[in-house]
Amino acid sequence: MDELNDRPDELAAVRDLLSMPGPSSEVVDSGRARLQAALAAPPQRLPGRTTRRARSRWWAPVRNGLIGAASAVALALAVAVPSNSLIDLSPVPAVSASAPPTARQILLAAAIAMATAPSDGAYWRTSVVTGQLILAPDRRYVVKRQSTRQTWLTRKNGAKDRWTGRYLGARPATPQDEAAWRSAGSPSRWQYPADVTGLGRVSPQALVEAAPGPPQGGPHRVGWRNADGILTKQLVSWTALSTIPSDPTALRAFLVSHIARENGAYVGREMEAELRESCLEIITGLPVSPEVRASAYQILASMPGMKPEGAVTDPLGRAGQALSYQVMRDGRLSDERLVIDAESGLPLATETRSVSRVADGRDVEIGSFIAYQQIGWTDEGPAQ
Repeated sequence: MDELNDRPDELAAVRDLLSMPGPSSEVVDSGRARLQAALAAPPQRLPGRTTRRARSRWWAPVRNGLIGAASAVALALAVAVPSNSLIDLSPVPAVSASAPPTARQILLAAAIAMATAPSDGAYWRTSVVTGQLILAPDRRYVVKRQSTRQTWLTRKNGAKDRWTGRYLGARPATPQDEAAWRSAGSPSRWQYPADVTGLGRVSPQALVEAAPGPPQGGPHRVGWRNADGILTKQLVSWTALSTIPSDPTALRAFLVSHIARENGAYVGREMEAELRESCLEIITGLPVSPEVRASAYQILASMPGMKPEGAVTDPLGRAGQALSYQVMRDGRLSDERLVIDAESGLPLATETRSVSRVADGRDVEIGSFIAYQQIGWTDEGPAQ
């Protein structure tokens, strides 16, 4: 259980390699030899963690490391997975210095990083930026609007959950969109019609303002206690959250049971999509242990359908590794993308994109995103 904690040099090597642009031939040769030795050793479980307080320490991406072939070698050295789990590390294909990382390698590297995250604090805090890419009402260009929201959830008796947020404004999405916006008279607000079909995620008759709004906040009455999602609809107390198993096999069975209870006996691609969405729900928002979140990554790594897209920048301009996948949205399969900071294990963003066409015939992207700035435990509470 404590093998990883007994080998801090190898864990450090994983983190260092994730932030390097690429491995040298010496690293690859050495890593290949160590990988073969590691594969010959009997499998062991992912290490447990000793709970510790994370005073004023945010779990957030502070480096833009990119996983490469050397990190895949270090991953196999740093983690051994139980033979009865969902993840089977052998046989492992030959390591190539030039081969891009697979979805499985990226997700397992994230699981390793996730397992060592701070696991305790007075508050569970999340800070996100949400945004939409929508067509202007005249369909001549794309408008990007954004908002920010922070939540503090606490287990302290008598203490209240809090939230703060702000509308950050709207603007043309790209320089080409800005040119079309200027040509349209540089409007500072957009009044949408009753029929918004094909315009993106915007409400009928919505008024979208270019100017930011004032800061807001108050008691937190929504979120994981009363929100969308398989788990957040059902697990409405800290006690219920503590029942989520941390073993990957048990966690998968737990999630499948909840999916069936909520939506019926999905099979095939529908069940895979629901299971994937539930794992993402755990990774991006639920205040559960690092071991549970690491297991959610392991389940994702064991499933088909996650496709690597390589190094990208997220909607906030941060570098990460992108994985495309499908989830269920309104009873239909939807194409989405997850961007991960592989070194920290932190999800940087989830994105939904589709192609639309503006009035001049140009193809453009519309959709929505959630960019995760901070997720984790802290002793710092909200400003009163």
